[in-house]
Amino acid sequence: MKFLKNILKISILLTFITYIQLPPAWADVLPPGESPVSYCFQVANLNKYSNYLLIAQISSQNPSLPTYNRILKQGKCLELNGYREYSDIYAIKKTQLKSGDIIESKDGASIKNLNSKKSLLIPSTNSISSLRLLPDRYGVKEVADILEIVAITPKSLELKYKEVIYNSQIGDSEVKAYQAQDKRPLPSFGNQLNLLNLIIPGISIVGIMLVFRKTKNFKGQN
Repeated sequence: MKFLKNILKISILLTFITYIQLPPAWADVLPPGESPVSYCFQVANLNKYSNYLLIAQISSQNPSLPTYNRILKQGKCLELNGYREYSDIYAIKKTQLKSGDIIESKDGASIKNLNSKKSLLIPSTNSISSLRLLPDRYGVKEVADILEIVAITPKSLELKYKEVIYNSQIGDSEVKAYQAQDKRPLPSFGNQLNLLNLIIPGISIVGIMLVFRKTKNFKGQN
């Protein structure tokens, strides 16, 4: 009898774990049916414009949080996972910087006193906003936007979204090309994840029913 009770407890616990959602790091209320995702972005063709540095100035929608900057690196994705973070992008000619202007740290390279160099910065029309949530049905864990430099002129930096990479919670990866700059394409492996999400609760429910039936028969025999 004790063994049957333990099986029942384990089945209920598995069902509960399957559906539980951890609160996101930014402490917002999690909308029903959505899960937090990790987000980053990178510019793919930095090496083509080797005379320039691209700088991400990262801010939060919470004005009390500090603004900071990072120099974008070829092949490295810059995370935007703080509280409602977004990034403005600037270009600057390398010849306009001194060696002491660049600070290296474990978090990446940055420009010292960036605000004092505003007159030298070439602004982009793009402002990169972090993707915070996606519907549960997609089962996405990480999202990476890939951008490209279209042109750099003395007055403007033109960027475009090239593709997005989705990494799922079960290890799948998918690349989707942007068809429109203002619309991120959605992942297509949501259906197979829906099936997986149904299998585990289904097994748990069947286990609970079998345990209940055996327990009922055991009581009847006694």
